[in-house]
Amino acid sequence: MKGRISKRCRKQVRALAKYIETKGDSPKQASILIDTFNEKAASVCKMPTIGMPYKNGTRKIPLGKFQYNLYYRITKDTVYFIGIWSMKRGKDFSTF
Repeated sequence: MKGRISKRCRKQVRALAKYIETKGDSPKQASILIDTFNEKAASVCKMPTIGMPYKNGTRKIPLGKFQYNLYYRITKDTVYFIGIWSMKRGKDFSTF
C-alpha cells in the first residue's frame, strides 16, 4: 500500500526530534526517533491492520521506545499518517 504523511504529522515528528536533540537525550536519540517513525510507517504500509483500532476509522501504533503513538487511517489503496500523540497526554486524540 502507498503511504502519505500529512503536513501536520511531518511537523510533529520534526518538532519532537528537535526537542529531543536540544532538550532531551541527544542528537543520536533524535535520529533514532526519525528512523523508528520511518520503520513503523513502512511496516504499516506492508500490513495496515497491524495497529490497534482507535476511533472514527483511525488506528494507532506505538513508536518503539518513545512514548508516542503514530495515528493513521486506511483507505482502499493508501495509508494516511495523520499525527503522533504522546501517551502521557492521555487518551484524547480528538483533534484529528
